[in-house]
Amino acid sequence: MKILYEIKIVIFKYVENPISLALANRAWYTIFHDPHARSEWLLNKYGRAHALFHAVRLGRNFLTLDVIKCLMAKKAILSRYFVQRLMLQCGGCDGRLLELRNTLNVSQEDFKRLNSSQKHHWGYDLSVDVFIYILEEAIKLYESDVYIKGNDFDLLHLLTASSSMISLSSERIQVDIEQIKDLILNKKLIPFPPSTREHGYENVHQLNILARAIVLYPDLVNLWKQIGYHEICKDTNSLVIRGVYLLLFPSNTDQRNWVCPDENVIFKKLKIFIDLGFKLDNQSIRAVIYLFRDRISEIGEVILKSFYLICKDK
Repeated sequence: MKILYEIKIVIFKYVENPISLALANRAWYTIFHDPHARSEWLLNKYGRAHALFHAVRLGRNFLTLDVIKCLMAKKAILSRYFVQRLMLQCGGCDGRLLELRNTLNVSQEDFKRLNSSQKHHWGYDLSVDVFIYILEEAIKLYESDVYIKGNDFDLLHLLTASSSMISLSSERIQVDIEQIKDLILNKKLIPFPPSTREHGYENVHQLNILARAIVLYPDLVNLWKQIGYHEICKDTNSLVIRGVYLLLFPSNTDQRNWVCPDENVIFKKLKIFIDLGFKLDNQSIRAVIYLFRDRISEIGEVILKSFYLICKDK
């Protein structure tokens, strides 16, 4: 019987929607409520890097104290950034406060928007015991460096000077590389999955910070893979491919020493990222073409030739 139960758990972790299986019969209903089965499903579907994010998103009816303990035992990655975001978004808003804001000085439209955001933001349905357990685990991991009121993404933004010119950003990364390595290797800096920010997912601006840093310092990818964040290429693929082309074809072509690259130069540069795990897929091709839509007559031919070389190399 135990072997049969374990086989069912293996089947369970590959199911797309486990609730449908739970409704089949009592045996599968029991599997559905097994913390080991739930943790296996989360890790298989979302990976070690994003398992905790989606566990919190699914709420208290799915993420129990036993489930979070199983996830931690199975090496789900608890990044310092995850805890920092959790501190900002955990728990619901005071209903009475919302009512008073509506009555006194907030327009009806603003009230509805505020009320909706407070009800549906990531982490609003997390139970207190799970929240406390996560904080305790974070303190064990990071000790005095836990900095729960910090923001590791903002820190990365400053360390990479991502709002500065390319040349300045590249120099800044070289200067701050040890601090950047510490953020990734020791503080486990991992972005939330890409999607609309309103439900807790990472927005494009945040992922652009990562993508820009990768374009300027490709070895960062191996650091993220080293901590188990193997989805880094998938999560930033189009942004990185587009960033490579933007680096080769800057918007300000009047800058000194810029020479329009040919398809072989582009291929050589892009091959570095292809070898790391990035892909020139349909989405990234569309992103590049859209980026240079006003310059197609000028550089369209060489870009298409570079696409051909990459596809041919596959």
